[in-house]
Amino acid sequence: MSRQLFAICLVAAVCASGVYGSCKATVSSFSTQDATILTQLAHVGEITLQCSGAAPASLFAEFPCGKVVPVAQVGDNKYQVSWVEDIKQGSSGNVQVRLFDEEGYANVRKAQRDGDKVSSVKSLLDIAVPTKSAYKGPWVKAELLAAFLVGGVAYFAFTTKSKVQA
Repeated sequence: MSRQLFAICLVAAVCASGVYGSCKATVSSFSTQDATILTQLAHVGEITLQCSGAAPASLFAEFPCGKVVPVAQVGDNKYQVSWVEDIKQGSSGNVQVRLFDEEGYANVRKAQRDGDKVSSVKSLLDIAVPTKSAYKGPWVKAELLAAFLVGGVAYFAFTTKSKVQA
């Protein structure tokens, strides 16, 4: 009986103190660099976590648009999150990503079902993933430049011809 009571107290103490402790994240990122023939930009953020306790088994990420996606574990304490956005909406800067563990994700889903604000749910960690804008091509398209050049040569030819014939 006392062993069972001790085990229950131990589990309660671990749950109350927080299994993960405090976590610190190191973020590196990659963004599509050339978008001249693309319709969407891809962004990948690699997160390395250093937690004082055990690292979370699975993570979920919430983006500023409100979308919640699972985070892929790619190694020991290394995670990756990726997303795409339209080229017109893409810009450089930091994207604020909120990370949740399984319990936090359950609270997010509950808040969504109840119609509450997801921002009121406490996240495990908030990180800023730096993104870069992609090259979208030259300001003046080559076809337009060629058309103006042909128009200029034709104008010069006709004006010179009319001066010679006059």
